[in-house]
Parts: sequence; C-alpha cells; structure tokens
Amino acid sequence: MPLPYAPPPKESKVYRDLKNLKISGVTAAQLTALKEALFAQGIDGSEDEMRRLRLLGDITNQTSSSGPMIGTQQIIQATYTSTGDDADFFKPTEGIWQIVGGDTVTSGGTGAIAWSLKDSDDTLAMVFQTTVNGQEPITEPTVGMKTPCFVSPENWLHANITTVATSVRASISFIRVR
Repeated sequence: MPLPYAPPPKESKVYRDLKNLKISGVTAAQLTALKEALFAQGIDGSEDEMRRLRLLGDITNQTSSSGPMIGTQQIIQATYTSTGDDADFFKPTEGIWQIVGGDTVTSGGTGAIAWSLKDSDDTLAMVFQTTVNGQEPITEPTVGMKTPCFVSPENWLHANITTVATSVRASISFIRVR
C-alpha cells in the first residue's frame, strides 16, 4: 500500500540511493547516513522518507525499536600490565551499545579494574569494578546498579587498572541496541 499523499517511490532519495542493493545488502550505516540528511520538519516529502527508512530498517534488521540489532555483537579484549594504566576500553563510533557480559583473567596474582563511563570532558562515572585472582566472569555488569549498562560515542567504557600483578586481561561482549 503506498504512503498517503507520498510522491512515487521512484522519486524517493532513499530508494534511489539504495536501488542497486538487495535487502540483505543494506547496512545500518547507509540508513543512518540517509536519516541524517533529512530535516525533521516533516514537509516536502521528508515524512514519507522517514517512513521508508523505518520500513527498510525493520525489514533489513539494521535498526531496532525493540531490542538488540542482529549481526552487531562483538567482543572487545585488552591486556594491561601496569597498575595505574588508564585507557578507553570501548568507544563506539555510532549507536547505543549494551554490555552483555565478559570476564577478567590475571596472571601472577590479583588484578582489579575500575570501570567507568567517560565523556569528552574527561568526566568519569564509576559503573562497576572487577577484582580477580585467576579468571572470573563479568556476568552482571550491573553490579551496584539496577539497570543495564549502555555505552555510546558520547559516553564510552573506560578502564582504570587499580591493581595488577603481572597482567590482567579483560574481555567484554557488547551488542548494539540502537
């Protein structure tokens, strides 16, 4: 069913820009670029383009309005060898990502990492802390919190190594939810 009062699909920038792709070839980055070119005023066909973007996002599984996005989960891993190491652990370039779980592994004794959200002003907000002698899972990244932990390009996950014997390795899985 065509959109009410919409210009024909052949005049749609969304469809013109993606016309040579199969549904399985459309990416979240392409949809984001098209979305960012739209004006929010909803006139001159932009409301129809918004609907088309929403439809394509849903059909291609490249956007989500109800949960994680398929094909986006990844594991980030880093090894630290000095107490006082201070590093950005995961700073996505786009979207909102949720921590799924992970683990920390030490060699040569105890290791501890203070995990914080960090912003561009270098403001830190402590999220959780892991202390381990051997290997321990991060099964509840919400320790001390009642909600899941999300990271974005504006607030990313930062690691401060508070204790390390020989080395401490952290592995955390993230999935994009928006």
